[in-house]
Amino acid sequence: PYSLFWLLTKPSRPWDGPMVYQIRIKSHLGRRWTDWFEGLTITLEDNGDTLLTGPVIDQAALYGLLKKVRDLGMPLVSVSPVEPNQADVSEINETHQNQKRSKQMNTDTKTTGMKDTKVILSTLWIFAMFNYLYADVYGLYFNPVLQKELMRELMAGYVGSIQITQGFVLVTAILMETAIAMVLLSRVLKYGANRWANIIAGIFHTAFVSWSLFGQTPTLFYAFFATIEIACTLFIVWYAWKWTNPEG
Repeated sequence: PYSLFWLLTKPSRPWDGPMVYQIRIKSHLGRRWTDWFEGLTITLEDNGDTLLTGPVIDQAALYGLLKKVRDLGMPLVSVSPVEPNQADVSEINETHQNQKRSKQMNTDTKTTGMKDTKVILSTLWIFAMFNYLYADVYGLYFNPVLQKELMRELMAGYVGSIQITQGFVLVTAILMETAIAMVLLSRVLKYGANRWANIIAGIFHTAFVSWSLFGQTPTLFYAFFATIEIACTLFIVWYAWKWTNPEG
């Protein structure tokens, strides 16, 4: 094994600019480590070694590379400067630029995917809100005709067997407000908080609408709206659950 102190202090030509180094490691290095050794070309050799080749701007940068190799826990075989010809330098620079472009494209793809998921979730909550709204509008408009008994119960302060109190109205207000808030929160929250907010709010709304179908026979139009609402919020829960971390 080589001593880092010896490698960094052994006599060499003056460091007057970027030098090309070849770092040989025992066993093959996975491609996933490309970003870890950004700027270096990774070559998997037939004898099982990995050769890292690329420009190193100064001794501090070389030390940083060797420290990364040490952290990998893979045996270091050799470290040697090379005198590249112009063609080699051009090839190394081109490889470096390609790696940077690839990394930028991956970053752009992740950002776009994150934005698309947020837009879809926000749109789903808008869709759910329209269904909630129209179900209530239909109920207020048609229930006097279809369910006179229900209207008498409402006038008496009851919904089925539930007394209409300030607490009950507050719960329904919170239900509506969470759906309204999720339209905005789905767009602005970061991944972790966004994902769990959609899962929890989706489960809450699914449970509440499902509960509203029991206790009395619902009208056909309400059953229709409720089915769509439940399907939408269940899809939100599923979609958020399957949402993978773009940084993972």
